[in-house]
Amino acid sequence: MKTTNRLFIFLLFMMSVSMPINGYSQASDQSQVTDRLIDLKKCINFLEKTGNLVRVKSEVDPKYELAGIAKKYEGKKCVLFEKVKGSSFPVFIGLLWNRDTIGSIFDVPHEQVKNIMADAYNKWKMDKNALPSRILDKGPANEVIITKNINLYDLPVPTHALKDGGPYFDASVMMVNDPQTGIPNISIREIEVVGNDQLVLAIDPGEGRHLEAYLEIKEKLKESLDVTINNGVGLAPWLASTFSRTGPGKAAIASHMVGRPIDLIKSQTISVPAFADAQFVIEGKILTRFWPSSGPFGEASGYYTQRGKGLRFLVQVTAITHQKDPVFHSLLTGQEVWNVWGPRHEWAIMNIVKQKVPDIRAAYAPPSGWGVYGAVIQLDKSKEGVQNEAIEETFNKIPSLMWVVAVDTDVDIYDPADVAWAITTRCNAKRGLILLKNAKGFYAHPVARLEGNSVTKVGIDATAPYPRTREFERVRFKDVNLKNYVIKE
Repeated sequence: MKTTNRLFIFLLFMMSVSMPINGYSQASDQSQVTDRLIDLKKCINFLEKTGNLVRVKSEVDPKYELAGIAKKYEGKKCVLFEKVKGSSFPVFIGLLWNRDTIGSIFDVPHEQVKNIMADAYNKWKMDKNALPSRILDKGPANEVIITKNINLYDLPVPTHALKDGGPYFDASVMMVNDPQTGIPNISIREIEVVGNDQLVLAIDPGEGRHLEAYLEIKEKLKESLDVTINNGVGLAPWLASTFSRTGPGKAAIASHMVGRPIDLIKSQTISVPAFADAQFVIEGKILTRFWPSSGPFGEASGYYTQRGKGLRFLVQVTAITHQKDPVFHSLLTGQEVWNVWGPRHEWAIMNIVKQKVPDIRAAYAPPSGWGVYGAVIQLDKSKEGVQNEAIEETFNKIPSLMWVVAVDTDVDIYDPADVAWAITTRCNAKRGLILLKNAKGFYAHPVARLEGNSVTKVGIDATAPYPRTREFERVRFKDVNLKNYVIKE
């Protein structure tokens, strides 16, 4: 079988992705939207009221069993585990694995969430001093304070995958201060529990740019770096923490998402603040003079990180604070990660690539491409060949992509079967495949790592010829409203 044919068949399989299943809510009071974007428990209450929550009342083991149950609901409803063995706290999972559910929390169709994120980012870039957060002495996150006899194993930190090295904080927002400016910086990191009061922080090579720089400064000074690990923050601060290459101060992006400053609180033992509405706050010091091992850990790519690979730092925990009745937030690596990266790349296509190729009408980075490695672009072609321009420009602006599919406006980019139909009926592999050989791969992609970061990327032209002929006119049916009919099911 020729290489082009193999690629063609492979891309057909790649388009088999899960569709969002739930609708978004009716218009609601903006203050309620803001509250549930900041307060995780209010968000959970909203999800239950809208039928997007499953409660597991049986006791479950946080080691493997919890994730095994959660996996059955991936992409569907969120899950709240009420009884977790060895802990008195419940565990919530699945907040980000369904785009329609995310949209309902924002009270918009899921396609508009990326616009809210982009708008918040742009407002922050224009004025980084706008909407300054208050730093309070007291807040929900420090209703209970533990500074002695610290035991991280009292928390229901799950071990998800069967070969994970141990329990991981994988959905917590880490906050550190820029050593030079004192401005807080936030990010999501893999953090493994290795002792009653010790954690190991993992940073992938090239991934923790600002954090690596901060640690280098502290290492030269032979000092530790203070850190708060904020578990159970609202969706707005969680999403803001995923904006890469933005530097310190990006917590304010979350404030722009909700339209008002989001409060912080002072820590008990260190200099770094925490989110006032977090469910749990772990205070500690990153010890720059120790390099422990950790892992492996099941990544969103579907593979394990190798034990000890990358940068690893010991975190000495100095305090734990939490709300009176907290809920621990965990993340099942997979669709939850894909649905964070996807909207950001869709926005880049619609706001950057579209400037050069105005024929682009929509873009979707599906879960099958991890929101990072694949994209479907929809075109209203004004000439033949514009689809190739669009594909090549999309690759140029989003270097992590491994494949791009171009379709016409009569194809539903959110329906994998419809996209696969377009590939099947409109792509001629003889001239419809664009191969970018010796292209730079994304550092986290397993094939890119294997090949020394050099890969071949593929674009698929699944558009009908321009001008459109009758041979490529789709069969259509009358659009009717079933509410106008008496139907007994």
